[in-house]
Amino acid sequence: MVNKSAQFKNMIKHIDQVPENVIKEEERLTAASPFRQKFHIEAKSGFLNDPNGFSFFNGKYHLFYQWTPLAFKKDPSIWHHGWYHLASSDLVNWEDLGPAIESDSPLDKHGTYSGSAMTVNDKLFCIYTGNTWTNTQTDDWRRLPYQVGAWMDKKNRFEKIDKPLITDSFSDCTGHFRDPKIWMHDNNYYAVLGAQRRNLTGTAKIIKSVGSDLTQWQKYGELKTDEKHLGYMWECPDYFEVDGQGVLLFSPQGLPAKGDHYRNIYQTGYFIGEPLNYDTLEFKHEKFKELDAGFDFYATQTMEAPDGRRIMLAWFGISEIDYPTTKYHYSGCLTIPRELIIKDKKLLQRPIRELKSLRKKETQINLLIDDSMSELNLTGMVTQELDFEVDLSLAEKFVLDLRADQENSHHTRLIIDKEKQACILSRKDSGVMFAEKYGTERRRQVKFQEKLHLHIFIDVSSVEIFIGKGEVVFSARIFPNEDQTKIFVQSIGGESHLVGKIWDL
Repeated sequence: MVNKSAQFKNMIKHIDQVPENVIKEEERLTAASPFRQKFHIEAKSGFLNDPNGFSFFNGKYHLFYQWTPLAFKKDPSIWHHGWYHLASSDLVNWEDLGPAIESDSPLDKHGTYSGSAMTVNDKLFCIYTGNTWTNTQTDDWRRLPYQVGAWMDKKNRFEKIDKPLITDSFSDCTGHFRDPKIWMHDNNYYAVLGAQRRNLTGTAKIIKSVGSDLTQWQKYGELKTDEKHLGYMWECPDYFEVDGQGVLLFSPQGLPAKGDHYRNIYQTGYFIGEPLNYDTLEFKHEKFKELDAGFDFYATQTMEAPDGRRIMLAWFGISEIDYPTTKYHYSGCLTIPRELIIKDKKLLQRPIRELKSLRKKETQINLLIDDSMSELNLTGMVTQELDFEVDLSLAEKFVLDLRADQENSHHTRLIIDKEKQACILSRKDSGVMFAEKYGTERRRQVKFQEKLHLHIFIDVSSVEIFIGKGEVVFSARIFPNEDQTKIFVQSIGGESHLVGKIWDL
């Protein structure tokens, strides 16, 4: 017999149980990283992954993220998993409120996993998956998930509900049952969770509250879709409605690559269809569509802003990738917030308007680009926003090299190919190489006539590229050298016309 309980021997209930000097040393190492982002959310140390509890409460946006602050500490190795809390009045500037929900109860003793939140009366109700294992003294150990509730008051104090809202999974599923996303419909509360059937296929399940105090829930049923064999597990599902249409946004694991699609380890995408039938749980929908065309995008969560916009955040990373930041004992950040819009049965993504507050010096661009590689005359700032239109009426291709060095031997390259109606993003020369076995290029078809709009956000170690009206988005982590502060452009097969603006951020 193998005693696997040793895996949990260095788990702690609260981060304040760790000596302060250990925490400060980890944070100093992380702060020394040359790849720290300027306007993206990152942890002060350790591992950051899924956004959780994204909501509006008490006049502010609240956001939590999955947090293992000592994930890369080797001696001693201390494992701790919880939610970290941020709040904001504008979705741009975030107040650090510190640790929120930690793994300190029998219901979440082996990990506080993902979940969501919504305002109920004068409190914020949070629901999440508490991870536990049974039979850890034997080879027959088993995951036992609990769905756990907690209340946060207006002073940001948490009180967990001491009894599980739901115990274990559905009878036709394995122990992989997690990530509840809550919403209200006709005065009833529902939550959708990711699950794995016993035949090892992914699905989504629905639970429903019983009564109004949110302490009792029932297993309501399976969300009925047209996909019976779409991967082996669905993570972070999120059901919402926009303009009278239903959307299921989720992260299926185990999709084989198909042409230019599903090239990452794990994917994130969506169904769009008719609104959910709450009596039958039938969801009539279009085919599954991948949401992001880039390299590093997973575990989305959305919320409805007070003005009705559907705002989304995602983990700007994917598990099982060793990012160059791990050398500095941290990994992971979140994407910029994006507004979701439905058009022609497709989910469009656009940077939220609040990001305009980051803009500093503005540079106007109105250039004819020829076949020579030309440097844009800019300030040399690393963090920038580019918003322009490229006219390829007389050209075949347009090449944009971001975060380039003086010789342009290192860069992150975007190619717009008019003839093939395609956009290609390459990071094979971006800087510090990583995850090469998953490919260094991503490609998407983009239908356009002669002009194409590009909206790009560049941070210290990332690019987010919005093409057209947001129908194609490339999200990519990159790790350039310090001298990579240039932008180059080139037109192939004739002149291109570039018109727009660039801001330092």
